[in-house]
Amino acid sequence: GAAAVAQRAGAAAITPPPVCVFSKHLHFIKDYGQLAKTAKSLGIDGLDLTVRKGGHVEPANVAADLPKCVDAVRAEGLDVFMVTTDLNKGDDPDAIPILEAASKLKIKFARVGRQQYSKDGDIAKELAGFIEGLRGLTSTIAKYGMVAGYHNHSGAEQVGAPMWDIYEMARAIDSPAFGSNFDVGHATVEGSYGAWRITARLLAPYVRMSSVKDFVWEDNKVKWVPIGQGHVNIPEYYSIFRSAGFAGPVSIHVEYKVESDDAMLEEIRAAAVRVRTDLGKAGYAV
Repeated sequence: GAAAVAQRAGAAAITPPPVCVFSKHLHFIKDYGQLAKTAKSLGIDGLDLTVRKGGHVEPANVAADLPKCVDAVRAEGLDVFMVTTDLNKGDDPDAIPILEAASKLKIKFARVGRQQYSKDGDIAKELAGFIEGLRGLTSTIAKYGMVAGYHNHSGAEQVGAPMWDIYEMARAIDSPAFGSNFDVGHATVEGSYGAWRITARLLAPYVRMSSVKDFVWEDNKVKWVPIGQGHVNIPEYYSIFRSAGFAGPVSIHVEYKVESDDAMLEEIRAAAVRVRTDLGKAGYAV
């Protein structure tokens, strides 16, 4: 099965994963050339590019605009390592245009859209339905030589908040083209006391790409903070992932309020330095 394949391929990684930034945080830059030049100044390897409604690339324009954006980024010596989409079923009308455009550009990883359980429904039955939709999407993604990663969000009704449901998805779909886009921030919110270690170990063979953010508890609510200033044990997470062979993209998220666009750029620069340091602590050769 996929777990055995993942683990066989998963001798501990040494080569550091590419560090990118979630381009949602750079939506104030519309021009692709300017976006690429700005990204170059941030000390990152490239972008986790939004290809969804309101993103840097609109799904309706993906055939024309994605190559323009990727060419601009590559001209600066960076790359688009993954695209973030709203796709969650194989029959989504945007699926083939997005995947075709991305695969032509040799983009390997696609984050797929989040889903929610109903407030009073049968969780197991609903999860089975989500799995069927994702199975169809994975089949399409595999045809294009790409890999889907389901992104976990914390919060009531969020599919993926418990993490075990993503494990069930991965086991059921049983394809190297499907896995976790493991968000260490959201996973720590839901598993703060110690379950985060269990879910990290459980999902490590299935982690295809990853997202980094940090938080503290304030008045029993989550308050997002700069990476390294909260509860998320980034070195230990990535040590667990590295041991399973993880070398996919790591996407920096800045979900807290900043004062200006320039302040956002400074936050990303600082986060990139911190993430690389933490990857070194995790055993990667940074």
